[in-house]
Amino acid sequence: MTQGATGGTRTTGVPPYAGVVIDLDGVCYRGSQPVPGAPEAVARLRRAGIGVAYATNNATRTPEQAAAKLTRLGFEAAPEQIATSALAAADMIAPGTRCLVVGADGLRAALRARGCVLVEDPAAAEAVVTGLDRDITYDTLTRGTRALLAGARFVASNADSSFPDVDGISPGAGAIMAALEMASGVTAERAGKPEPALFRTAAARLPEGPLLMIGDRVETDIHGAAALGWDTALVLTGVTDGTAAASADPAPTWIADDLAALVDL
Repeated sequence: MTQGATGGTRTTGVPPYAGVVIDLDGVCYRGSQPVPGAPEAVARLRRAGIGVAYATNNATRTPEQAAAKLTRLGFEAAPEQIATSALAAADMIAPGTRCLVVGADGLRAALRARGCVLVEDPAAAEAVVTGLDRDITYDTLTRGTRALLAGARFVASNADSSFPDVDGISPGAGAIMAALEMASGVTAERAGKPEPALFRTAAARLPEGPLLMIGDRVETDIHGAAALGWDTALVLTGVTDGTAAASADPAPTWIADDLAALVDL
């Protein structure tokens, strides 16, 4: 059942939005498994003539890699439909900047495409750029800390403390960001949701008209989209549970058990 922010129920499907922006982790999939019914729900939105774009705070994959994963899991997706926090972070940094990266391939590729120069030496770094790094080591944290203490700018792709994995909740990029903030005393500039840049990048991939953000995390997906005046939908297949959803401020326009329930499959 899908519940409106005012407590009413809806049984006739998603209203006629021009487009929807859909989060990935916790909405479309958890780890390597699709959320049941999610691919069919996205297909129904497309058949209804609603534009679809994806916006993810996950900076580990390039848009091409993210689209390939979605396709493997049964979704229709193309790289140009996907906006990532890695792209938003790269857009914050001037071409030619020497960057020490604490992150994975998606973040490195975005910075290279921007024209930044990737370095390993803390003394050479003009910026430290962070994202999720499943292979992070103490040496990586040490080099990032020393670059920040030497005056490097600090840009984080996102501040998500955790993310929904296939077998439970795992530490997110925000945990790495927080470790470097604690060690260096430097506060990171943040690129991903709830900051407006990523939402606007995704919106540029959609038709003009009213938009709906579909996410699983109140403090990023719902807060950020609501601040832009968008309608929002919170699904309960990721980080936020029903208890937290009921007390969310601002309240989502819609609350649903999952993406399929949202579009009433």
